[in-house]
Amino acid sequence: MPPVREGVVKTVNAGAAIHDDAALRSVFVGTPAFLGRIDGETQCAFWSEEPVDHDFDPELLIEIDLKLTPSAAAAKEISWEQVQVDDCFTGPNGVVSGSTLGPAWPELRLAAAVYLERRFWAALPAGRRPACPPVGMSGHAFECMNVVYRPDVDDPRAGRRYAGHCAQILDERGSLAQVAVHPPGTSEEPNTPPVTMWIDLASSEQCDAGTDSLTTIGVGNAPKRGALFLISGRL
Repeated sequence: MPPVREGVVKTVNAGAAIHDDAALRSVFVGTPAFLGRIDGETQCAFWSEEPVDHDFDPELLIEIDLKLTPSAAAAKEISWEQVQVDDCFTGPNGVVSGSTLGPAWPELRLAAAVYLERRFWAALPAGRRPACPPVGMSGHAFECMNVVYRPDVDDPRAGRRYAGHCAQILDERGSLAQVAVHPPGTSEEPNTPPVTMWIDLASSEQCDAGTDSLTTIGVGNAPKRGALFLISGRL
């Protein structure tokens, strides 16, 4: 979860249509998380905004069970419809990613990040539903999102994880594209330069590519600036 920054905000509307794609994947919305209550080894409640700003209001706590994850669904311990949060996992370059809040893994963490399954997030009451992007953070909503594809589907993306970035295509050669990729949460910051790289926009080994992809940029007549969900690991 990128640090919170002041800046331009492009939010996602919880009332907007959410495709019923549970049979294919789980999409997660990232939010800062401040631990407010421990109910068990994996059950807890958190605030999505700095609690001192609302005098530690218990009515704003969001209750979750950190064991209701994609890895638990893949192991058939729960159904995919029961998934509430993303796993804590090791992403590119060894960076710890996903839901990193305690209470038990890997140690008690009072302030970290939680990635809420999009349907779970949308079903929260409006007063408790975390903003996306978070309050005080610049950028686009998709910069705060992860997606994991179910390992049991007939799709090249099966079992793969992708993370949302804002990117712009600079050059094209067939399905290959030279892209300027902004670190998540920095696309509206003029003093934070993007990273330039070549990727194959048709390769599921490099990005979310294929039917109903969350990636919106592309070669040819497709948009040249927008969402690019880059590979971030496997389930």
